[in-house]
Amino acid sequence: MTIAIDYDDTYTVDPDFWNEFIMSAQRRGHEVVVVTARPDNDETRCEMRGVFDIWEVAVYCSGDEPKAHYARRKGLAVDVWIDDSPGWIVGIT
Repeated sequence: MTIAIDYDDTYTVDPDFWNEFIMSAQRRGHEVVVVTARPDNDETRCEMRGVFDIWEVAVYCSGDEPKAHYARRKGLAVDVWIDDSPGWIVGIT
């Protein structure tokens, strides 16, 4: 199962909780990725690497594109979305 977690106002609300979640999911064989609506630029990539490289979690930056559309375009099949603003997933904001 591939689980996509939003970063701002989801992961950032309780990083310790999400780190435990990520470790547990990975131990059970699930893939965890981060899909954020942040722009794909050097600043975002640098910040995300500092947070997620330890967990070997891929980070996808959709910018203004709806997250589900962006993920499909990138060949990423997400089974479960975790997001404080689910409208960003499908483009209803």
